[in-house]
Amino acid sequence: MDDLHQVNTIIATTICEFFKGHPDVQIGTEEAKLLAKQIAQALDEAGLQIAIVKPANAPH
Repeated sequence: MDDLHQVNTIIATTICEFFKGHPDVQIGTEEAKLLAKQIAQALDEAGLQIAIVKPANAPH
């Protein structure tokens, strides 16, 4: 993974956004960060990689 902190932040932010619309279930920022780390670790242990890919039309 190119930038593990950025990956964790993106996942945690997405988790928090998902739960904003669910009044019966709440998740705090710290819990979302811990969950994000576990998700990234599980992906890594499965041999998967998250990498930045430049679009074909991006400048060099």
